[in-house]
Amino acid sequence: MKPKTTDLRRSEQRLQECEEKYRNLVERAHDGIAGSPILIEGKHVGTYGMYENISEGKLLEAQILQAQKMESIGTLAGGIAHDFNNLLAIILGHLSLMERAAYDPAKSASSFRAITKAAERAAGVVGQLLTFARKNEGRRESVRVNDIIRELLKFLDETLPKNISITTDLAGGLPSVIADGTQIHQVLLNICVNARDAMPRGGTLRIATRAAAHDEVRNRFPLADARTYVEIRACDTGMGMDETTRRRIFEPFFSTKEPGRGTGLGMAVVFGIIESHCGFIHVDSHPGRGSAFTIYIPVPPAAVDRPEPAESGPAEVPAGRETILIVEDEEDLCDLLRMILETAGYTVLSEPDGQAAVEAFRRHRGEISLVISDVGLPKMSGDQAYFAMKQLDPGVRMVLASGYMEPELKASVLRAGVRAFLQKPYAMHRVLTEVRLILDAR
Repeated sequence: MKPKTTDLRRSEQRLQECEEKYRNLVERAHDGIAGSPILIEGKHVGTYGMYENISEGKLLEAQILQAQKMESIGTLAGGIAHDFNNLLAIILGHLSLMERAAYDPAKSASSFRAITKAAERAAGVVGQLLTFARKNEGRRESVRVNDIIRELLKFLDETLPKNISITTDLAGGLPSVIADGTQIHQVLLNICVNARDAMPRGGTLRIATRAAAHDEVRNRFPLADARTYVEIRACDTGMGMDETTRRRIFEPFFSTKEPGRGTGLGMAVVFGIIESHCGFIHVDSHPGRGSAFTIYIPVPPAAVDRPEPAESGPAEVPAGRETILIVEDEEDLCDLLRMILETAGYTVLSEPDGQAAVEAFRRHRGEISLVISDVGLPKMSGDQAYFAMKQLDPGVRMVLASGYMEPELKASVLRAGVRAFLQKPYAMHRVLTEVRLILDAR
């Protein structure tokens, strides 16, 4: 039976409307599209299709990952605040002692060393927080797992309760892996936070690494196909889990914590990260006997190990007599940097904002050998000031300084000609060494 003409027209109109909506969805989705023509009496009247908006899924995944990162930091916030207060107490206390013992060189030197150590510890915690909390696209590169663990240990030493001891057994000569170091850091932090929660009265957390051969990993995970894996094993002496909990631990939104204490996404994110690295994770746990998380990350073929960085003590830093322009809106920090440079013999000019710095550079263009500028400045940012100065003198030499700079911006200004990036807080020897290297470069 043939359809009536009016019904056919109505169908054609409706299909055209649907097809238009479909095209709009396709333009928004960008991927996951499949379609086929709709024919009525041999006439093409529309298209039937399905799409999967993968872009929205990726966005949701990124949002969940970032939210879980912040949850991990929030979990440790109390410990961070406690240790920062301790560090501030150490610094302020020793400053008071130095003031009273101004004529006792031995006591002053001892207080100076204690203040330096406390400040370095505080800077390390801040650096870890900024690295871990940043929102940026994951980057896979050759990394050493042991290096990631050592950085994590600095963070944990400052944040975990003092009744939890951490021991390590890191195998030497481990091959590098291709991984996102920040994500692996997050995986290990999540596991360590879980271990802390499982040991409310204290205990021991042990982290070990070693190389694992293909056959050994394949016996546990039949899909393992790499010749070698780096194994990371984290064991705690906590309360452990029963078999039902152990089987569900990687399920999204599954949590054994009371409401309001966690989203239940931590271990699901851990599993997703390890899976995205083509790795595997296994959990051994028994009530009252603690838990052990074992992670396997594949080693790429012909992995080339990077040499361990050689440790070196402080070296003599050569002085200079060039003129340097400091651009810094924090008055005390500007004064400190001025004293560091003037002590080494340099002539120093300073300005409190980017706009004033460009004008100063215009006036003293023939005299200024180097510009050291903060990034976050009033009126004109440090990177904007650099491009303005570059128009006045294409050969301008600038060092940018900041407590944290977005990786994309940092990479772009370095490509544009900025000579170096100084991480705040900066030490005197680092500033003087960097300045001398840049000024001596041709």
